[in-house]
Amino acid sequence: MKKLAIAIAVAGSMGAPAFAADMATKAPAPAPAPVYNWTGWYAGVNAGASFGNVKTDFNAASVDVTTVVPLGFFDTPGFAGSDRTYPDGFIGGGQIGYNWQYSPLIVVGLEADFQGAVEKDHNTITNNFNGDLTRIIATPALVNAPAAPITVSGSTVIDYQTKIDWFGTVRARLGYVWGNGDVVSYLTGGLAYGRVGINGTSTVSGAVSVSTAGSFFNTQAFDNSHVNIGWVVGYGTEGRLTGMPGWTWKVEGLYVDLGTLDTTSSLISHSAAVGPTLCLVTVPCPPPTAGASGGGVTTHSHFTDGILRGGLNYKFY
Repeated sequence: MKKLAIAIAVAGSMGAPAFAADMATKAPAPAPAPVYNWTGWYAGVNAGASFGNVKTDFNAASVDVTTVVPLGFFDTPGFAGSDRTYPDGFIGGGQIGYNWQYSPLIVVGLEADFQGAVEKDHNTITNNFNGDLTRIIATPALVNAPAAPITVSGSTVIDYQTKIDWFGTVRARLGYVWGNGDVVSYLTGGLAYGRVGINGTSTVSGAVSVSTAGSFFNTQAFDNSHVNIGWVVGYGTEGRLTGMPGWTWKVEGLYVDLGTLDTTSSLISHSAAVGPTLCLVTVPCPPPTAGASGGGVTTHSHFTDGILRGGLNYKFY
């Protein structure tokens, strides 16, 4: 019995080193993959499309049409209303910013960008009118004057263009990290600024029918552009480009409000012959003419823009 116990003890002492040797040769556990750190400065480029929306309120005052031989007048009706244009097009530019990874799941930052834009749209509004000339001198004082009313007819045509030449933003970003830590989705908002413009004409034209028709017209021109300050909000996603250290991609959508712009017209008037000679009984016969004068156009436009763009950033370590 004693011999058996000794044999077991000897066998155990011989196996212990072999077991320790086995433990020493076992492969170490793999190290965890490094987690991407979003903290730091970055800069990049972007390109995309813009979808502008401009609401313009018009107010075009009446134009006075006056005639000589016969001596009379007619006031065209004024024009007032609202219209929308949709200046859209390609945009492209660059951005610079700084991110701070507040926790494993939260990233906050600040970004500024500047965009060149090719955003224009054009529209035409027409308002027709007609009526009878109000004669200052009674018909019996004229030779060959028509007994029937002298009619006036025509239209007011507003032809205009709106545009956004360029814009930029300065925005805060608040992001949530997901995936393997190398993708962040974020809300963004802040200050927007940009150069907006409107230009066009309001033309009143028509004919005074005596015994043959003659024409008149009056044109009001309006033009204004300005760098406006507004606001912007949006949403985006940014992610690390695998195999390209420091580079990230991003896709984002923004809504930009660039405020309002007002214009007031300048006047160009015109007179033209309107028909055959109609003579006063006691005076020589001057050529029949009609003149269009007065009036005025004001516009009030509100510029907004929807932006969809993609970009690349490089993070400076």
